[in-house]
This record gives sequence, C-alpha cells and structure tokens, in this order.
Amino acid sequence: MSEDSSQEKTEQPTAKKLEKSREDGQVPRSKELSMAIMMVLGSAFLLMTGGTIVADILLMLKSSLTIERELLMDTQYLPSVLLSTLVTGILSVMPFLLLTLVLALITPALIGGWLFSTKALGFKANKLNPLTGLKRMLGTQALMELVKALVKFILVAGIGYLVVVSQIDHLLALGQMPLELAMQEGGTILLWAFFYICLSLMIIAAIDVPYQIYSHTEKLKMSMQDIKDEMKEMEGRPEVKAQVRQRQREMAMGRMLDEVTNADVVITNPQHFSVALVYDQTGSGAPIVLAKGQGEIAARIRELAQTESVQMLRMPLLARALYFTSEINEEIPEGLFVAVAQVLAYVYQLNVVTPGIPQPQQPNPEVPANFRYNEDGQTV
Repeated sequence: MSEDSSQEKTEQPTAKKLEKSREDGQVPRSKELSMAIMMVLGSAFLLMTGGTIVADILLMLKSSLTIERELLMDTQYLPSVLLSTLVTGILSVMPFLLLTLVLALITPALIGGWLFSTKALGFKANKLNPLTGLKRMLGTQALMELVKALVKFILVAGIGYLVVVSQIDHLLALGQMPLELAMQEGGTILLWAFFYICLSLMIIAAIDVPYQIYSHTEKLKMSMQDIKDEMKEMEGRPEVKAQVRQRQREMAMGRMLDEVTNADVVITNPQHFSVALVYDQTGSGAPIVLAKGQGEIAARIRELAQTESVQMLRMPLLARALYFTSEINEEIPEGLFVAVAQVLAYVYQLNVVTPGIPQPQQPNPEVPANFRYNEDGQTV
C-alpha cells in the first residue's frame, strides 16, 4: 500500500461527520425537485380552479370600469372603491398564493429535512477567491447545471411543439368563435400545455435527486486518517481518559464492595489480602468470588464484613491463592475446591451451633503447591 493511501477519501462519512455537516448547514438539496412539485401542483390547481379565478377577476374588472361618472368625482368614495377592488382581487388569487407558500415550505424538506443554521449565513473568505470561483464555474457541479438547463430547454420546447401540433385544429378555430368563448378555449389550451410542461420537469427532478445525494456524500467522504483523528477526538485527551477510567474503577469498586454483604465468608491474610466468597447450596456450581482486594480495599472488605456480621477467617496461604488465581464474579479455580469446601463446611457449622455446645475446630486446609503465592504474587 502506498504511503499516501491513508489520505485518500474513500470511506463513507461517519455519523459525527454527517451531524457536523448538518450543523454547518450542509445537507443535500434538490432545487429541481422543489420547483417541479410546486409547478405541477400549482398548474393542477389552476386547471381545477382557474375558471373561477378568471371569472372573479373579470367581474372585478367590469365593476371597476363601470363606475358612474358622478362617483368618479367623489374623492371620498373613489379610494374605498379602489381598496375594495384590490381586496377582491387578492382574495381571488389567495388560494393559489397559499398553496405555493405551503409547497415552498414543505418541498425543501423532502430530502435533507428542515434546517436552519446561522453558520451557513456566515462570511467565508474563500468565496471571494477568484480561483475558487473559477473552479466552481468549470467543475462537475457547473457541468451538471448546464446539462440540466439543456434538458429543460429540450423538454419545454418538445412539449410545446407537441401541444401546438395536437391542438392545431382548435387553435385555428379560435378565430371563428365569439371573443369570450375563444378566450375560454384558448385559456384551457394554455393551462393544459402549462401542466404538461410542468409535469416534464419531474424527469429532471428524478435525475437530480440521486445526483445531489451522491454529490453530498462524495464531498463528505473521509480518509482513514480522518477517521482515526475523529476517533482520537471522541476519546478525548489522555488526562480526560484517565479520569474516566478512574471513575469507572471507582464505580466498579463500589458495586464490588456492596456484594460483601451477601458473602458467606471472608478469608484474610489477615492484613494484606481479603477475599469474599459465596456458595449457592441449591446449585451445582462452585463457590464464587464476590469481592477481593489488597491493602486499603482489603481493609474496607474486612470492615464491611464485620459490620454485616459476615464470618472472617484468617488463612494467609488460601487468601493469597484465591486473590491471585480468581476473578470477581467468577468461580474459584478447580484446584482450590477441596480447601474452600472445608472452609465453607466449617462456616455452616458455626451458623447452626447452639449456645452451650462447643464450637467446631477451625480447619487448616491444605493449599496445593502450585497455588502457593507470596505477597508479591510470586509462587513459592
């Protein structure tokens, strides 16, 4: 592998990279999709309600042009008439305006979702760099925009030509119709032509949406070095990691010490080591180490055992053997089964001894030679 292969941006962006990109206002957007949906639905709305809108506007124009001569000279009446006419005209087209407003708010969220970022509005000095601008003008994005513009022109011209050819008889017949009927027929033809042209824009959108998503992902691709740097940043500085590990150890230690209250016996060194054991007499497993510790932790285990009246036995060899060969919440090694069994049997006898009866003698279990350790953890 070449030396610079780690710098090649071949990896998909991580979740953190995508989140940061979104915070910076960089999400995939398709202007073609938004425009196509707005145009198609807007033209469909006009096909359904265009006649009503035109009738309202014609009525408004007629009422505006048929004011009596005396009223034209009334300076107090004329403004109210003009205002009323203006309101009527706005109300006539208000449904169409509201539709386009709603579509303008909804359609951008179809890919990338809604997003408002102040960072996207910030000043960027590299935008003033002529070389950067020239690169954008001659880049892939500019080429794609040129292709889309050419396809749009071809589609619009083609649809327009097909409409004219298919409606040539109707268009020629308009000259023989009464004016009002001719205007209605001509308006219908224009609206259908407009609808078909808008519908053709969906073809551009179907091409542009996958391209915008692909282009956005390509811009965010990362090299292996970028991923490594991000992982280091997420892990934090060494001192922070040390504090996290210390906190984790403290939490684990707290949970371990809480288990001492459930122990059957605590075997001690007596001062340097302490190991707390529990055995489920109804199960088939071996005794389990609930807690173990050295130094201050061993002292803390002994304090808890004394507070909770857990039996403590001084057995230095067995305590060191258990400490160095067992893990917390795991069964003791098989080589120590016999020694620990003798200890547990003694503890159970102590628990059932009644007053006035001599206590059993504490055993001195034999620890196998390969389980004998000194205080430094070396076999003896």
